[in-house]
Amino acid sequence: METETCKKEGKKKNTGYEKIFCRDMKAVFLTGIQEIEIRETQMPVAKRGEVLIKVMTVGICGSDVHYYKRGRIGSQIVKYPFIVGHECSGIVESITEGVRNVSVGERVAIEPAIPCGLCEFCCSARPNICPKVKFLGTPATSGAPPVEGALREYITMPASNVIPIPQALSFEEATLTEIVAIAIHAVDLVGINPGDEVAIFGSGPIGLATLQASKVSGAARIFATDLLNSRLQMAKVLGADYVANLKEVDPMDMIKDITRGRGVDVTFEAAGEQETVNHALEAVRRGGRTAIIGIPEEERIWYNPEIRRKELVIYHVRRSNQANRDVERAISLMAGGKLEVDSLVTHEFPLEKTGDALDLVGNYEDGVIKAMIKLDK
Repeated sequence: METETCKKEGKKKNTGYEKIFCRDMKAVFLTGIQEIEIRETQMPVAKRGEVLIKVMTVGICGSDVHYYKRGRIGSQIVKYPFIVGHECSGIVESITEGVRNVSVGERVAIEPAIPCGLCEFCCSARPNICPKVKFLGTPATSGAPPVEGALREYITMPASNVIPIPQALSFEEATLTEIVAIAIHAVDLVGINPGDEVAIFGSGPIGLATLQASKVSGAARIFATDLLNSRLQMAKVLGADYVANLKEVDPMDMIKDITRGRGVDVTFEAAGEQETVNHALEAVRRGGRTAIIGIPEEERIWYNPEIRRKELVIYHVRRSNQANRDVERAISLMAGGKLEVDSLVTHEFPLEKTGDALDLVGNYEDGVIKAMIKLDK
C-alpha cells in the first residue's frame, strides 16, 4: 500500500497500515550566517519503506557549527532557510508497508547516511563513499540533493537507517552512536593490533570515541592531545596514558621521549587542523599508519613530502561504513559497557535554545565536549 498523503490541515487519517498526521511541527532553521529561527513547518509524511520518527535528542556536531558560522563546508553551501542536525535518536511514530525491522513505539538510533545502493562503491561494500549519498542535515552536493536535518520534532528516514536500541541505552547515548561508528570505522581502516601504541590529535567527541575504540581493539599505550584541559582530563578518564596541551607541551618531544625516538604505530588526526595533521604524520613511526578523520575548515591540507621516507600508509576517513554494521557494533559496545559515552554529554538545551548551543560549541565555552538538544524538555 502506498503512503497516502493527507492534505487537509488538522485531519487525522488511518489508511489501515499507518497513521498520517497533517499538522505543523516546530523546527530550527538556519536563515543566515549565525542566524536561526524557530518556525512552524509541515510535519513530514513517510513514503513507502520509510519510518516516521519523533525526535527526542539531537547532538550538535562540528559540521553543524560550520554551516551555522560559515554557511558551508567546502562545496556544500547552505541555501537558506535550511535545517541542520544529523546526530539523533527518537521513537518510531509510524511505519509504512514493507517495514519489518522496527515497530511503532520502539526507541531507535539513526544512521544519517542514505547511499544510492546501486553504484560501484555501494556494490563493493563501501557505501560510505557513494558519490550520490544523501546525508541528513546536509546541503546539496554535485551528486545528491539537500536533505533537511533533525533539528525538528519529526523526521522520516528509510527503514534501513533506523536501528532499535536496547533499554540499557539512553536517548543521549543513542544519539552518539554515529560518532562511535565513525571511530570504529577509523580503527578498522588502520587495523590496530594488540600492543600497538596510538596517538590521537584532537580530543573532541570523535577523538575521545576513537581513543576508546582503540583501547577496545588492544592498543597498549595511548597519547592524546588538545588545546583544552577539560578535554584532556576526559581523555585521561577514558583511558589515555599520556596527554599534552598543545599550548603548553610539544607533543613531539613527549612522544619521542617516551617511545625512545621510535614514534607510535598508529596516529589519528581528529581536529581538522593543519597543525594536528603535521603532528599525526610526524609522530607515527616508519612504516606506520595514519588516519585523517577531522574535517578542515580550509579546502586544502598539505603533507611534507619528507614523509615518503617513512613509507606511511595514510587513510582518509569518510564517516562510517554501513556495510560493516558500524552503528550496530557501536550500540553493542555501548550497551555492553565496553565503550562509555554518557560522560561526553556536558550540556543540554531545549529546541528553543539551539542558537545558544551552537554558539557554545562553536566558541568552545564552559568546558563543552558534546551539547545535546532535548526535544522533551
